[in-house]
Amino acid sequence: MPSGILRNANESTETRSMDEPTRRNVVTRRTCLASLAALAASAWIPAARADYPDSPIRIIIAFPAGAGEAEARIVAKTLGAKLGQPVIVEAHPGAGGNIAAAYVAKSRGDGYMLLLGVSTFFETNPMIYRDIGYKPADLQPVSIISEQPFLLIVNASLPVHSLQELIAYARARPGKVTNATAGPGSPLDLIGKEFMVRAGVQIINVPYKGGGEDAMAVLGGFCDMLFGGVADVMAGIQSGKMRPICVTGSRRLPHFPDLPTIAEAGLQGYDFSVWNCLSAPASTPAPVVEKLHAAIVQTMASPEVQAGFDRIGFFPVSGTGAELSRRIATETEVWRGVLKKAGVAPQ
Repeated sequence: MPSGILRNANESTETRSMDEPTRRNVVTRRTCLASLAALAASAWIPAARADYPDSPIRIIIAFPAGAGEAEARIVAKTLGAKLGQPVIVEAHPGAGGNIAAAYVAKSRGDGYMLLLGVSTFFETNPMIYRDIGYKPADLQPVSIISEQPFLLIVNASLPVHSLQELIAYARARPGKVTNATAGPGSPLDLIGKEFMVRAGVQIINVPYKGGGEDAMAVLGGFCDMLFGGVADVMAGIQSGKMRPICVTGSRRLPHFPDLPTIAEAGLQGYDFSVWNCLSAPASTPAPVVEKLHAAIVQTMASPEVQAGFDRIGFFPVSGTGAELSRRIATETEVWRGVLKKAGVAPQ
């Protein structure tokens, strides 16, 4: 063998049988092809480059209309300005949010697709559905962005004006009062179940596709009540066809300073707000997650976003993904108890 030439012990018999010039050409070609393959393999993570982002980013939402969509668009405008790229809102509704969550969880972790996730996607959907199409571990929270209390609303034709009157009305008509929800496993569905447990009443949850449709059902008199976001029910309240009874969270809403919380109205310990977060596929590189988190924190602190959230009845918040992961673990156990009391079995 000429000096300076080392042959790989794993070379094929075919290569070893070649004369030296031919063998050199074959090895060179194979080396070049291996280098190109390695380069192609690394190219699937464009988000790891220093110039991230260099193309539009998509925020996937789980519900087609209502407060969630409004929240996404408020965030998208300012977040896009912080990142220097357009942020597009895209709806993938259905199955209590599972369709949207699975779509993002299975997507490429490059930082160009985010999920506007609701707390139920991480905490209760795995307990309610036998097959949600994803694992919560497939998604990594980038940052919490909001907390949303709801309004307990009744159709104005119902002869009730307070929480105690509503409870008495429902107890006198077990299984007759209908509660419009955004579908099984949705936050609004779970609020209805928790209300039944705490108030000791039997109401019927009627599923619809989203926050807009369930509000229209109560507005039109097809259902008696709902738990709805401010943006979804404000028009009905202003028209006089809907009547707000209480706030589900621990504090009153600026829009309705005289409206008591459910706890203040008599159901001690009742405190229900959902949180929303922006999440990415678990495979998203850490530098990209860090850049996104920094931009989201700046976005949530902006006056434009805070004013927009005030209009739709959301409270803007921010925090790290690690903080949110700890909160998920704690709240999951709380919900496990609620679902057990409500007799909710996986479907």
